[in-house]
Amino acid sequence: EYDILNPNFVINKTKEQIKVTANEGNFINDNEILLTNNVIFKSDKFKILSDDVLFDKIKQTARSNNDSLFFSKKTVIKSEGFKMLEQGDKIVFNGRTTLMLDK
Repeated sequence: EYDILNPNFVINKTKEQIKVTANEGNFINDNEILLTNNVIFKSDKFKILSDDVLFDKIKQTARSNNDSLFFSKKTVIKSEGFKMLEQGDKIVFNGRTTLMLDK
């Protein structure tokens, strides 16, 4: 069972917004939500696809230890997880990571 079906919210940054969607979510505690099944972080500059992402509502951060795909203009990064810090201003990729650049 899930606490939330089709969670949909926005991380507000100073210059842009990051829209967050998933198929399901569970409240872990007052601050954290576990987003599962087709989790997407999307802004005007990038998109991240993953599963089982832990989102901190207060800090506006996220982390996942599952396979993740990052898409940006002419860049694709495949990793074994990620950490989104500083409201999306900084993204750190975990584990084996592959960077693909397009000319």
